[in-house]
Amino acid sequence: MEARDFPGVELRAGRVRIGERVQIGGGTVIVADDLVLRDGAVIGPGCDLRSARLELGPAAQVGEGSRWLVADEAVLGAGSVVDAGADVVCRQLTVGDGNYIGHRLRIGAGASMEERSLVRIGSRCQIAPDVTVNPTESVVIGDGVGISAQVAIWTHGYHAGHAVRDGHGAVFAGVEVGDGAWLGFRSVLLPGVRVGAGTVVAATATVNRSLPGGVLAAGVPARVKRTLEPVALDVAARRQAAAGLLEDWVMRLRFKGLAVETVDAQGATARWQVAGGGRRWQVAWVAEDREHPGIAEVIRLGVEGSAVFDFAEPLTVRGVLDDLGHDLRDFLRRATWLFPYEGNSRGLVPERFARLLG
Repeated sequence: MEARDFPGVELRAGRVRIGERVQIGGGTVIVADDLVLRDGAVIGPGCDLRSARLELGPAAQVGEGSRWLVADEAVLGAGSVVDAGADVVCRQLTVGDGNYIGHRLRIGAGASMEERSLVRIGSRCQIAPDVTVNPTESVVIGDGVGISAQVAIWTHGYHAGHAVRDGHGAVFAGVEVGDGAWLGFRSVLLPGVRVGAGTVVAATATVNRSLPGGVLAAGVPARVKRTLEPVALDVAARRQAAAGLLEDWVMRLRFKGLAVETVDAQGATARWQVAGGGRRWQVAWVAEDREHPGIAEVIRLGVEGSAVFDFAEPLTVRGVLDDLGHDLRDFLRRATWLFPYEGNSRGLVPERFARLLG
């Protein structure tokens, strides 16, 4: 695939490597010395992406109307999505694999064209809309981090009217968020703090001092309220939870405009027939081994192959996901069962919404 294959796109690049099935929306401007777009990468319409080196991994997506100005290197890992309206200004941006970053991400918010204006986001993170990251100094976010809507991360704190020479303080220091941490709605991280792995920061908390791993912190300023001591589910409890989730998902498919018929719901096995849009599936739950939590299988009737969700640890998916399989994976993700698979999954749009978008 060549750069000329994208009408309505202004592409100013030195070295260009474009894989198969790449999509670039009209009205987009891309400026780079080195441009790499792997197979299945998608850039929405009306974007303006500028970086000395710009790389989108396989099936990575940049949403409509995004503006990136990244001096040295901007890398978006395999299957990661940065949704519409992102506004990014920094020296370097590195995003790992399998992330979802919501609408209107803002990286910048003042003095972010500096030597240490570096942002690194790990893999498998879920970041809600309207998050602000100020990287005057470096910001490092680990793997599997959850960041709720309207969270703000700051690496500088000063006001010119409160001068240091007059006895006031100013601070410039990086921020780090450990693996598996969760930042609640409208929480704020101030310069120099580190949030430990697995820690939960409650909604609206202001973190002005570093927090250890594995705790719940709340308040203004944030203080440790208790240590988190979760106990993993045993096989029987895991089986019960997984079976309940699958049944709940199947019933919710009716709201999405699919026909659902229960075929078998006896003992350790349950089966349903699902139909819609001229397609038919069989969904099955099987938990016959007392030492195993169980598996969920999505079989597209009339088409060879199926997708199998194995609820044993570690969670795995075997086979290829079609639309219904992706809907199940997305439903399980929202229930915190994160099944690994290339790219992000999106749920089926309910029929009553889809007809308004058609």
